[in-house]
Order: sequence, then structure tokens, then C-alpha cells
Amino acid sequence: MPSISYQTLPGPVGDCLKAASLATTASVPVSSNTSLVFTTGHIGLDLKTGALVNHDAKAEFEAIFDCLDAALKNAGVAAGMAQAYRLVSYLVRAEDETMMHDIFRRKYPGHTPTWATVIVKAINVATMRAEITAEAAYFH
Repeated sequence: MPSISYQTLPGPVGDCLKAASLATTASVPVSSNTSLVFTTGHIGLDLKTGALVNHDAKAEFEAIFDCLDAALKNAGVAAGMAQAYRLVSYLVRAEDETMMHDIFRRKYPGHTPTWATVIVKAINVATMRAEITAEAAYFH
């Protein structure tokens, strides 16, 4: 019987999660040749250094999408975020939603996943504006 597998992104971003005993993604087999891949919530971290990217909203969203893309690709989703079918974003400021969508459309033109946005009082890391999760299908 197939089981759920958990992956950790190599490098500083994955190391941050490993320290908390968390995975970057979980792959859930749904048939002999398809798995659904779920990411953990990602904040804006620099993939090379693990440093917070929060000096401005644009850079933060760029970093979040880069982390999500890398996490999905590490789990076997060849096109990364361009293959995600569902996103959930948690924003501290509702006015950042337009910028977030604009950055996504520029990075992944023509891709239209389902997307829910939740406005929250704060993100777990106090200086961050957003946290985003993604889901994608992995065909193997």
C-alpha cells in the first residue's frame, strides 16, 4: 500500500524547518501514477541564505514564490508553481493582494490556479507580511 512521503528542501530554508521537525512538502499518492503534493506555509526566505526577506512587500512575495517553486520541484513537480492548482495566502494587509497577484502573473504567465486569500492579524514571524501554501499534482 502506498504511503505519504515527506520531503525537505535542501539548503537553509529546509534546515529551518528540519530544526522544528517539519517537512517542506508532503506527497500523497492518489493512484499508481499520480500524487498530490502539499507544501508547508512559506514566508519570504532567501533560498541561498535562509535570511528573512522583508525589506519590502515586492521582495517578500518574490521570495515566497521562489521558495514554493523550489519546494514543489524538490517534491517532483516538474513545473513547480506553474503546475500548482491551489494556493492559500495569509496576508496581514489586504492592500497587498493586488501586488501578490501581479507578481504571480508575471512569474507564471497564463497560469490560473484556484486561490483563497485570508486576511489575518499577524503571521507567526512578526515582521512578515504574508505566508502562502500551494498544492500541485505530481504525475509519475
